[in-house]
Amino acid sequence: MAAGDRPTPNRIREVRKERGMTLEELGEKAGMHYTTVAKLEKSQRGLKLAYLAAIANALNVEPRDLLGSVPDILPMRMVPLIGRVAAGNWSEAIEDPLGSVPSPAGGANAFALRPDGDSMDLVVGPDAYIVVDPDDYELRDYKIYAMRNVDGETTFKRFRSDPPRLEPCSSNPSHQPIPLGREAVTTIGRVVWQGSEL
Repeated sequence: MAAGDRPTPNRIREVRKERGMTLEELGEKAGMHYTTVAKLEKSQRGLKLAYLAAIANALNVEPRDLLGSVPDILPMRMVPLIGRVAAGNWSEAIEDPLGSVPSPAGGANAFALRPDGDSMDLVVGPDAYIVVDPDDYELRDYKIYAMRNVDGETTFKRFRSDPPRLEPCSSNPSHQPIPLGREAVTTIGRVVWQGSEL
């Protein structure tokens, strides 16, 4: 089970109440059914990145403001940190092996990248690394993927299916969705974890 699939203690209910919002109001503003919000609040459903970003945006807070106490220690293993990936417009991938970093998620071929830019700053914190699973490449709505275009340039964004696009999750309004279908793109893999040093 991926880290985002595990129930995670959170402060969604507390912050929602502070904002004077009902479950229905938050669900509508976040683009999800209110029963989903209720399950997330009670940690009956995994708080995936897409849910966290949508609810934080609806409550006008940073995603990290919704996280509760640290859950039980997750089993860790080391994955190679192989370079940088654009967190903005398409940009040349930078391969620069930097050793290994810990991750509780991803398959046998998972690797880590350092984001370069702020187009995903609402879900990936400063100085964080992301873990990419290249064996998990089938595009699913609201999941985050590292992608490559025909020029070999890369970026990572949240996939949205209707219409097909790569969507930023950013506090910087200059970042715009990237439509899919106009040019060929390749899925490098799904982003399954983020980590950072304290």
